[in-house]
Amino acid sequence: MLPLQRLIFRVKRFFLRFSISCYKRHKFNRLFRNCLILIVGLLILNIINGVLFSTILFFQESSDEPDYDLDTRPYYKTIEMKKRFDISGNYLIVQNFMQYQSNLTNNAHLLALNLHTNIENLHLLLNHTKVWDGPISLSIYVKSIRASDDIDYASIWLRCNRRLFKVLNIHLVISATAYERSISNQHHSHNIKYAVSCQHLTYINHTEETDSTPYPSNLLRNIARLGTTPSTVQYILTLDIDIFPVSDLFHHLVSFYTQIKLIEEFNRTLYVIPAFEIHIDTVKRGTLLPQNKRELILLWNDNQLQPLQADVCPTCQFLTNYQAWKQEASEDKIVPLFRPHYSQPWQPYYIGPKDVPTFDARFKSHAHARISQCCESFMAGYDYVVLNNVYLYRLGFLDKSQLPATEFMDDDTSVLLFDQFREDLAKHYLNTTRKC
Repeated sequence: MLPLQRLIFRVKRFFLRFSISCYKRHKFNRLFRNCLILIVGLLILNIINGVLFSTILFFQESSDEPDYDLDTRPYYKTIEMKKRFDISGNYLIVQNFMQYQSNLTNNAHLLALNLHTNIENLHLLLNHTKVWDGPISLSIYVKSIRASDDIDYASIWLRCNRRLFKVLNIHLVISATAYERSISNQHHSHNIKYAVSCQHLTYINHTEETDSTPYPSNLLRNIARLGTTPSTVQYILTLDIDIFPVSDLFHHLVSFYTQIKLIEEFNRTLYVIPAFEIHIDTVKRGTLLPQNKRELILLWNDNQLQPLQADVCPTCQFLTNYQAWKQEASEDKIVPLFRPHYSQPWQPYYIGPKDVPTFDARFKSHAHARISQCCESFMAGYDYVVLNNVYLYRLGFLDKSQLPATEFMDDDTSVLLFDQFREDLAKHYLNTTRKC
């Protein structure tokens, strides 16, 4: 019996060891599974934190954290590589000084916005980038004996706000005097790095009266058009920096151009967008800007808004026929209203094909700067059509006391230059019966 008892004992001991081993293995598996779940959980938390942190950085427009890596010397090297003088020799041009690119929505590449400004009004660019979802081409005029400080400011400001730009091309037009006095040797300077606080970035005006070079408005407009990308852009809206599109204008225009039948008449049409001035007190009171024609007419009836240049040059916009536009019913889409027969001094803002005549660069801060281009476009066979349900606006009423601040050159000089311009047009467009 002893061998049998010994055998039974060994069998019991084997099963006991086996059960203990299985229990330990089950306990180990459970511990391993718990550790694996913990590791996966930590990885997921890290991913979520990374996404949230990136989102915060993306939407953060300004920061108190200084950026010690901003070296402005490469900007001046870009100026030296790309610089060229205009035909007069009074201005230095830097095409594509800075570029920002991102993906555009469907058909957004069809329309581009062209703008021009001086450094002092550069901040108004944000009013455009917030509502215009297509390409923007901006020409900046630099005029100062401390022009390098202005270029540094512009470069830093653009960097601080770069996340608000979709497709933006920046071009410089620099007074030759400013270039010689302040910029020409900057690319040879020692290391210059700025500690930048975007939240506290402010502009200091360095413009000096010793530089009498006038603001070259038409040259700036041409440079903006020349620098428009991508190549698929077919239609261009050219505005001054202080004339803003209503919030849904871009998408209305995209819908309008993609739905209408492309015929020859359409390709030779300039679509006029009525422009208005909103009283500055209305803005200061925090009154919401009109989002559609119905809201605009309410402000108009309350004398908080008026047609552009109503107090300065009523005839400059008279063919837009604001009263007839006001009487037309408001709709949710763009509708062509009427086709005025052009005569000067009408100078409407319009969107049209990119091959429309350029601006005559002989006109600088002249009263006839935009009038001349509108006149030539008509002579070249383009027709104007006023659009309903869309508009542009300016903050503040213009009055005659502000005219010196707009840098308009002497009216007599402007008239003489315009007379010469019309003589040139008559020689260039020999086969037309149109006149302006």
